[in-house]
Amino acid sequence: MGKYVRLDKVKSTAHLESIVASVDLVNGQFLALGALQADGEARSATPSGDVTKQLVFHVSVPLTYEERTNELDFVLKAGKVGRGYVLEAGDIVSIDDATLVVGDVVVPSANGFVKGTASGLHGEVIAIEIDAIVGRLAVIRVAG
Repeated sequence: MGKYVRLDKVKSTAHLESIVASVDLVNGQFLALGALQADGEARSATPSGDVTKQLVFHVSVPLTYEERTNELDFVLKAGKVGRGYVLEAGDIVSIDDATLVVGDVVVPSANGFVKGTASGLHGEVIAIEIDAIVGRLAVIRVAG
């Protein structure tokens, strides 16, 4: 499961959901949307890879005011409002992953993108990049 996510090519008009989970979340997880919360904005969210449910890709802004923390240490605490993206065909995202290789087909899971068989929402690893701080990034083009 990746903690670092880069939104390489996601439309500026991408559909976003404000989400709240009962567990801590890291960026890159897939979440099933639930009921609208009392604030009238955020929806409850549960880690899930079930493509029969309405899924969002968790990418919250890794902003923290604590000393000695950085983007790689970011965790959205349970009960805090975060951001979920409804991915569409053609979107490109990068995640830190040491196991994926170019050509791998990836599917949603509660822990992020994992190798799998294409059905419904899925993607393909189109490149591997090396970031000086993060390390190895798998670049994924979303399909279906």
